[in-house]
Amino acid sequence: MDKFAASLGPGEMKPFCQALRARPRLAVIATNRPVRQMGDFDGPEDVRLGMLEEAARCGAEWVDLEEDTDPFVISRFKETGARVLLSWHDPAGTPPVKVLREKLQAMSQAGADAVKIATLANLAEDNLRVLELIPFAGKEFGIELIAFCMGALGKWSRPASLFMGSPWTYAQLEGQVATAPGQFSAARLRELIGALT
Repeated sequence: MDKFAASLGPGEMKPFCQALRARPRLAVIATNRPVRQMGDFDGPEDVRLGMLEEAARCGAEWVDLEEDTDPFVISRFKETGARVLLSWHDPAGTPPVKVLREKLQAMSQAGADAVKIATLANLAEDNLRVLELIPFAGKEFGIELIAFCMGALGKWSRPASLFMGSPWTYAQLEGQVATAPGQFSAARLRELIGALT
């Protein structure tokens, strides 16, 4: 949502809500990422959250919130019937295992239904530190984790994350710009997954 919020504004939610109410369709994750977490939304926080809440009330199955979101806000979103994904991005690099696990633990205790951790791979081995978090999250905290590395060196971790137990990964939609560095097109990602299964 942050990609179009600047040009359309929060008052233009009606067509978006109509699309959310359409059936049949695939599940939708409503995201309105602020600038502080690699997004494009730079308006007031109450407006940003209000747009997400409206998307949830219109039928978005998931709402993607940032890891520093107040637990009260998380519970408010869950009352709409949407599931909550709590996300954290590190666009500078991949922290040590201890830091990643501490971040995962804190996020898993915030009341979300799933957690996402995405870091920038500066070294090939950064991918391994992030991918090992996926089974660890389930075993240690009983929560699903979407985890991969961004950037050119992290590209392969996106399809690999699915084989580690991630419930989904992210791809670039046809005709759209990538929302993060290192995304495969949806068509290419399908090819890669098909070749590996």
